[in-house]
Amino acid sequence: MAKITINIPVDKEGWVLDGLALRFGYQDTVDNPNFDQIQPVDSETNPLKVPNPQSKAKFAKSMVIYMIKDAANQGHNTTSLDANAVIANEVTLT
Repeated sequence: MAKITINIPVDKEGWVLDGLALRFGYQDTVDNPNFDQIQPVDSETNPLKVPNPQSKAKFAKSMVIYMIKDAANQGHNTTSLDANAVIANEVTLT
């Protein structure tokens, strides 16, 4: 199985991650799935938003994988199951 490794210089890592986050709509906070509408909003006990459980780096990795799968699908002009040949665990962002 082929592997893809992307090496980003340390001094450019933040720039790349921020760019992917902006391009694909990463949010630092997300709606609180446990928000209780009956209770008053409280930043400690009942916040409307909570920190995103998915890190910006994991989000960026998932978007790179998405772009690879999408390019393969478009190249073959199909949405066949062969697109699953790109396995998420085989793409490493370092």
